[in-house]
Amino acid sequence: MMRYWGLDVLMCLYCKKFPLELYVIEEEKQNVDVTGVEIPLCKSYCGYLRENIIQGKEYPCYECLKIGIKTAILYCSNCKHWYPVRDGIIVMLVDNKRKLDKDREFLEKYKDKIPEFILREGKPVNLSQITQ
Repeated sequence: MMRYWGLDVLMCLYCKKFPLELYVIEEEKQNVDVTGVEIPLCKSYCGYLRENIIQGKEYPCYECLKIGIKTAILYCSNCKHWYPVRDGIIVMLVDNKRKLDKDREFLEKYKDKIPEFILREGKPVNLSQITQ
């Protein structure tokens, strides 16, 4: 299951932008043993709070670790590439390895929960390409 702390290490496959933006569609609280977890867990970016890590600041890592992200989109605001999270699994593939029909279905299924700019301008596929 994807976790917010993944944003601390993920970058765009195309332009290497860091961090990526996360748009959560579906998440679930889980019973996770956080005994012995070093705080802050993230070293440079807290995806849960959407901010860079500041030394000495307290972070809600124990709360964050108990959230599993089932469905979401990771988005690069620099080059407009997006990557789906399906059933808790991040699908980060280069364009020629992606199944664009499945990506279109994903956008169509969750279009009421995805920002308009991704639906209209996202790469490698978006919904404006269907109507043209």
